[in-house]
Amino acid sequence: MSSQATRYTATLDLRNINDSHVLALGRVPAGSRVLDLGAADGTVAAVLRQMGCRVWGVEIDPAAAAVARTVCEEVVVEDLNQLDFGACFQERRFDVVLMLDVLEHLNDPAAVLARVGTVLTDRGWGVISVPNVTHASVRLGLLGGNFTYTDVGLLDRTHVRFFDRAGVEGLLRDSGWGMFDMVRVLAPFGTTEIRVEDPDPALVRQLDSDLEALTYQFVLGVAPLGSIVLEQPPVLPAAVAQAAYLELREEVRRLRAGVLPALPEQAGAQQVDLIGHLVAMRQASRDRRTHIRELLATVEAEMERLQATLVELP
Repeated sequence: MSSQATRYTATLDLRNINDSHVLALGRVPAGSRVLDLGAADGTVAAVLRQMGCRVWGVEIDPAAAAVARTVCEEVVVEDLNQLDFGACFQERRFDVVLMLDVLEHLNDPAAVLARVGTVLTDRGWGVISVPNVTHASVRLGLLGGNFTYTDVGLLDRTHVRFFDRAGVEGLLRDSGWGMFDMVRVLAPFGTTEIRVEDPDPALVRQLDSDLEALTYQFVLGVAPLGSIVLEQPPVLPAAVAQAAYLELREEVRRLRAGVLPALPEQAGAQQVDLIGHLVAMRQASRDRRTHIRELLATVEAEMERLQATLVELP
């Protein structure tokens, strides 16, 4: 881990799979050649190096770049808005390009994405993380008449572009990329850096059942259109386990919120025995909770195994 902190130093707990950097690391095969755009001080690169990866970086801050060089093969100090990838890296090609919390800082992220594709191998892909501007804290803040920038986070004062899910998909289309994988970093209202005074409790409850409002960041696996990766997406055990864990955790949240299973269809029935349905639904909910707890235990055990493997990699 880097010894000198910078503004965007990430504190990585590899056991926390509700973290965009950890989710991204789970989408990089051990031993890969990686290009880290916006490498900051090399916090992510240091873990990649432990996984046997070779990492090159691009970073605009010279001080952060100097720290990142201790764990990277090379760090180029350049502004991504103007970087000519072909001229900079010439014949070098990468298995994975990381773009973690970067695109929202760019004037024309679609143009940068289009240029990034030129330095990928034939079977290479990108991993992107972007904040979700439709998170509940932003929505409720706007309803209260506030849109206040913060030092970091969803409304980082250096952001020049803002994305919801449709905006991310549009960005990929405009830049000639496709998505083969997406997971979400979830953060309930009240747990982010944005503070909202006296929100309407009814609205908070409503947003708590909206997955888009709970999404703090999107983490995407992407590849240029026409790439074989889009037809045959990579199977990465850590990524599969992480996605399953997040999906199951969301299912638990819904159940705890009292969302019961849908009523079964009554083919040919003219009337419904309401009491019988309620009893059946209650039992189905109990069975479903038990099943989810078992699945969660299985996935958590798998994540612990993967975590141990990741830490032990040379």
